[in-house]
Amino acid sequence: MATTPRIVLRGSALHRVGQVVLFGLVALFLVRAGLTWSRTGLGLLTDAIILATVVTGLNLITGFTGQISLGHSAFFGLGAYTTAILVERHGWSPGWTFYMSAVVCFAIGCLVGLPALRLKGIYLALVTLGLAVAFPALLNYKYLVDTTGGAIGIKNLQYLPPEWTPFDGRADLHKWLFWLALFLFVLAALLASNILRSRMGRAMIAVRDNETAAAVMGVNRAVTKTVVFGLSAALTGVAGSMFAVKLTLVEPIIPLFTILGSIVFLVAMVIGGAATTWGPLVGALAYTYISDWARTQGEERSIDGLGGVIFGVLLVLLARFAPFGVVGALRRARARVVRVVPRPPVAPAAATVVAAEATPDGEAPAPA
Repeated sequence: MATTPRIVLRGSALHRVGQVVLFGLVALFLVRAGLTWSRTGLGLLTDAIILATVVTGLNLITGFTGQISLGHSAFFGLGAYTTAILVERHGWSPGWTFYMSAVVCFAIGCLVGLPALRLKGIYLALVTLGLAVAFPALLNYKYLVDTTGGAIGIKNLQYLPPEWTPFDGRADLHKWLFWLALFLFVLAALLASNILRSRMGRAMIAVRDNETAAAVMGVNRAVTKTVVFGLSAALTGVAGSMFAVKLTLVEPIIPLFTILGSIVFLVAMVIGGAATTWGPLVGALAYTYISDWARTQGEERSIDGLGGVIFGVLLVLLARFAPFGVVGALRRARARVVRVVPRPPVAPAAATVVAAEATPDGEAPAPA
C-alpha cells in the first residue's frame, strides 16, 4: 500500500535541518579524504573536484540558461595556458594567474556569447563546437608557437605549498593541490548559488523556459546571455589553471583541451543532473570513478577498448533509468517519502480604509 509522502515547507526548520545534515555529511567525507587518503586516491579525487568546477560553470549556461555549449574545452585550455605562460614566460606566482585566467576567459566568453543573441539550439552548439575544434590548432599557429610552445607545450609547472600553509613542500604537494582545488570549487559553487538566487538567476531561468515571454516581462536577454556565458567561461578557465598546476604541463594534445573535453564536461553534467545544485559535484564524482573503474576492468583483462564499452553501456543504462541524472533520480526517490514544497504566498496586509471623503482640494483628510 502506497504511503502518503510527508509535506515539508521549503525554508522551514525541518528543511534546514535536512540541508545541514546533507552538507555536513559531504563536508565530512571531503575533509576525511583530504586528511587520510593516499596520494593516488587523493589525486583522483582532485581530478573529480576540478571537473566539478568546470561543470558548475557549464551548468549555468546550459542547465539554467538553456544555451548549449560545446566549446568549454577551449575555455578550459585557455585558462591552463594562461597560467602556464604567465608562470613560465613572465615569472608569475601560480596563485595570481588564477585571477588573470578568470578575467581573460570572462572577456573571451562574453565575445563568444554574442552569437547567442541571435542563435540558439543546435546552431549555437555548432558555433561553440567550432571554437573547441579551432583552439588546439591555434596553439600550433606559427605566430603563436613562441608563446604557447607549439606541439611541445610548456612543462615543469610547479605550485608548491606556500610557507603560510601547514603542508611540507613536495611531500605534501598532493594534499595542497587537493585543498586548493576544493577551495576553488566551493567558491565556484557559492558564486553559482548566489547568482541563481538573484535577479540574474530568475532572468536566466526565464530565458531558458520561454525567451519571448521573458523579453515581454522586461528581461534583458542580451545582457543575461552574454554575462552568463562570460561567468561560465571564467569558472571553466580557473578550473583549467588548477588542472595545469596539477598536471605540471600543458600540451595541445591533452584530451580535455580538445572537443573530447567538451563532451566529457557535458556528459558529467548530464550524469549528475542538469539545472541542479548538487549535479556538478555528483556528476563529476560519478564520471571520474566510473570511468576509472571501467578503464581498470579493460586493463586487467588486457582487452583494448573494453573500458570504453563498459562505460558506454553504463551511460545508456543511466539514460534509460535516470533520464534526469543521479540527482533527479534521488529526488524522485525522496519524493515518495518526503516532498519539499514552496511556502504559500503571504497574504498582503489589510489595506487601511479611509471612511472620510477627500477634501475639496483633492487631498485625503488628515488622520484623526
